[in-house]
Amino acid sequence: MTTATKFDDFAQMVDSELKDLFATRNLPLYDMMVYHLGWDETPTPISTPSQRSHGVLSVGSTLANGGDPEVAIPAAAAVELADKFCEIHDDVQGGKPKRGDRDAVWWVWGPAQAINTGDGMHAMARLSLFRLLDRGVNSETAFKAVQLLDEASLLACEGRFIDLQAQERVDMTSTAYLKMAWDKEGALYGCAAGLGGLIAGADPEQINALRLFGSHLGTIFLIGKELCQLDAVGSLSKKADEDLMNKKKSLPVVMAFENATASGRRKLGDYYFKRVLEPDDLPGLAELVNELGGTDSARAVLETEKSSAFTALESTGLNSEGKALLAEYMSLMMESTSAD
Repeated sequence: MTTATKFDDFAQMVDSELKDLFATRNLPLYDMMVYHLGWDETPTPISTPSQRSHGVLSVGSTLANGGDPEVAIPAAAAVELADKFCEIHDDVQGGKPKRGDRDAVWWVWGPAQAINTGDGMHAMARLSLFRLLDRGVNSETAFKAVQLLDEASLLACEGRFIDLQAQERVDMTSTAYLKMAWDKEGALYGCAAGLGGLIAGADPEQINALRLFGSHLGTIFLIGKELCQLDAVGSLSKKADEDLMNKKKSLPVVMAFENATASGRRKLGDYYFKRVLEPDDLPGLAELVNELGGTDSARAVLETEKSSAFTALESTGLNSEGKALLAEYMSLMMESTSAD
């Protein structure tokens, strides 16, 4: 079995567990969750590794640490649901009518029900962890798994707070950005990797190293997405349009502000001090960010984060096969990010 096939299988295993969680729940609330997960009457393609990326990492981490992937499935489903809770709230907060190629939950059912759906997803995530007991996991480990998930979920909320707070400000530094990215995207990936180690019986030091590795991965994926969305002068994807219109401080924008002279910052301020950005503003803003070296500087930060991820992976104490498996996961996810 190739590594890619193995990750495909992990994704299918996670999806099966998620479907089982919803099998006996018939309230329309759960229909909204099912819709977001892509299983409604007009389903989107699902179960590829990139679409169940947190769950796949959790299962992969379990295997890399010498554990049984089957035992880890409830934890993998839990961290996947926590991520979906965040996605639903992101769509409401950003006012984005689409997630991928489909209407967002809030666009279909309204913001109030979307918030309720997202909160329900988080509760389902915690309940999923107690299914570890049915797989022979002891209660102490299951309790620790709940703690890891709750800590990561809170950090993910903190990261989103910083991200939203920065939208109307122009003084976000690259250090503040990395803190935001570390929490917003890194926390749940760190949780996924750490849960795998926990279930496989890794010691606390190894679990912390796995969490560090996962947190770097989440930061890498976020920066990679931002660079792909704004990868050339005037070349903007639809999602990049939305993010720029919302005055999101992506790393290229943050680095452009840091690199700029007083004159350059004034030019950027001409955009960011406007009450709202118009579609016609976007090509000029993208070009200015590129001219000020924001894109090149963001790429340099990305390379540093990759190096840090590999350093963290080396510190996990995994054997060569385990490290190779997680390194391949990182490579696969980078490829999928580039394709978005």
